[in-house]
Amino acid sequence: MPDAQPTDGTTRGILDDFGAYRTARPDHHRDLFARGMVVLDTATLLDLYRYPAAARADLLKALHRVRDRLWVPHQALAGFWRGREAALGDVGRATDEAAAALAAAEEQALRGLRAWADRVSLDAESLHGLEQGLRDAHGHVADRLADVARRHVTAVADTEEDPVVADLDGLLYGRVGEPHPHEPADEPAWRGVWRELLVEATARRQDVLLVTGGSGDGWWRVDDEGNPRGPRPDLYEELRAAAGVRLFLMRPDTFLRHAREQFDLAVPEGSFADVGRAARPREDVTGLERLAGAFVADQGFEAVVVDYRRNHVVVEGERRGVERGALVLDAQRGDPRAAAAWIGGLARRHAGIGVVVFPERPADMLLNGVSVLGVPAVWRSGAGWDGSDSAREQGWLTR
Repeated sequence: MPDAQPTDGTTRGILDDFGAYRTARPDHHRDLFARGMVVLDTATLLDLYRYPAAARADLLKALHRVRDRLWVPHQALAGFWRGREAALGDVGRATDEAAAALAAAEEQALRGLRAWADRVSLDAESLHGLEQGLRDAHGHVADRLADVARRHVTAVADTEEDPVVADLDGLLYGRVGEPHPHEPADEPAWRGVWRELLVEATARRQDVLLVTGGSGDGWWRVDDEGNPRGPRPDLYEELRAAAGVRLFLMRPDTFLRHAREQFDLAVPEGSFADVGRAARPREDVTGLERLAGAFVADQGFEAVVVDYRRNHVVVEGERRGVERGALVLDAQRGDPRAAAAWIGGLARRHAGIGVVVFPERPADMLLNGVSVLGVPAVWRSGAGWDGSDSAREQGWLTR
């Protein structure tokens, strides 16, 4: 008996409808850098503030080599301007946090030193010398930290003096999409970016290389541990159907490495490391993404990371035919009221958040604060999950 054929008369292979899973080869990369449409998202633009000056210059040099095919959706640029002040503040906050951690470590070390001095009956003069040596060492590190932050990171609030704004203005002039006046207010920003991209790619009929910071903004297919593996299959196929072209994704450090190879650019290894570190705080986020991956897998929908930070991850997926989101948080410490307010701000920023997920049961005051927000809370409990009454009522604790 002959093999059965599809009823629509076509002959299909194993890669039909599954092109997103195909491995990108060197010839694909050559074609992309020679003829592809290169698109930047909001995270890539904002991360320019987090690079040392030399690494930023190297990435901009690579982007200038594809400038004739470079394009930024209007929605992505709007996200840049909305997030610019926060990105500028990240530098100061990170420096302040590091300085506070150093000061706390110094105090702890001094207490330990004094306890030891009491145990061994060390004379006061010798103890003073040891204390001064410890203070001098910590002071040197604190001074060095401030110096590095001042010299290597850009944080100029005045847009007329901001080198990042000046660089982007020169790079992107005439390469920004038209505004769409009727963007739905309750959808993630990346969906508006995607609509613009579909229209532009249909007009250009060029394969699309989206340079996106980290694993953020909903573009990536991720594995069970939250690691990005390639473009989402549904987006890949939607672009293929609309424009007849392929979708490729790269993080900025990967783009820079391929650009060095394709254009024979002089880029030191340190720039790849600097760009990669800024794009993804690797150790902290991976643990949260694993928690997110486990949660959405147990809920029965595929994880798509749409935002990531050091202390939270936002994932989206279709659950029981409805698109829902989850806010996955690091363990919360400090003032529960302030933490609840922070969570509320995140929930408002990411429309569609249906549940907040913790790695462990939060303190009662924080749990009450989240309840006041009207958002169910779920937390890890052994190999399974536990949660608030509203989480149970809304079915978040069952598949």
